Amino acid sequence: MTGFFRQEAGGLRIYQSPLLAAFKELRHGFFTRQGGVSSEPYRSLNLSLTVGDRPEAVAENRRLVQEALGLDFLASASQVHGRREAVVAENPEDPVGEMEAADILLTDRPGVGLLIKQADCQAVALYDPGRRVVAIVHCGWRGQVQNVLAEAVTRLRVRFGCRPPDLYAVVSPSLGPCCAEFLNFRREFPPEFWPYQVRPNYFDLWRLSRDQLLAAGLKPERLDLAGLCTRCRNDEFFSYRRDGVTGRQGTVIGLVF
Repeated sequence: MTGFFRQEAGGLRIYQSPLLAAFKELRHGFFTRQGGVSSEPYRSLNLSLTVGDRPEAVAENRRLVQEALGLDFLASASQVHGRREAVVAENPEDPVGEMEAADILLTDRPGVGLLIKQADCQAVALYDPGRRVVAIVHCGWRGQVQNVLAEAVTRLRVRFGCRPPDLYAVVSPSLGPCCAEFLNFRREFPPEFWPYQVRPNYFDLWRLSRDQLLAAGLKPERLDLAGLCTRCRNDEFFSYRRDGVTGRQGTVIGLVF
């Protein structure tokens, strides 16, 4: 884990990775729950339309995120813990609307920010600086069981000709090994996941994602982990594990060249 840094833009609190921040043509942000207009229990930067929040509040929150990163549009999809991809080839017509079910978003179109909504799941942002292609993956434990990260790397290769060693990947704030309890792990996880248990029933899903990315062909020096647990930091992040009824923060990546 390397030194994620926090800054503010447009009144929003944003974490960024030094790996991705080194590229001037790239915009990215791991947003907190702070700085938006939603009311409790979604206070305040909720970016999800499906948790019970007012659509007009979500629209304004997404506008704030878009402006904070200097992007023209945000593109998101209905997330279903699967392996389906969506390539964003055109500007979204509806700035708040969602594409049909997909957990892997890809684009080479400048000005479009790819958005993943989270409340404990990982968002994994990927970038190929040679091909100038970005991708983002919704990766909960169900996605890890399906190895959605390897699928995303495959989709980048097939769709855009990206080579895995050329990719950079960053794992967002998400459920940490301190809080990732799985009482039924023998039923939910394949046996090859069991060595990621750090104490009885608790798992290091950050390390699991890192190892899945390495197995997909990425280089270790091009991987970054936030190392920030969403359940622990109730003042900064939404957490479904902690609160049940809650909002969703977002991770965004996009190109601006």
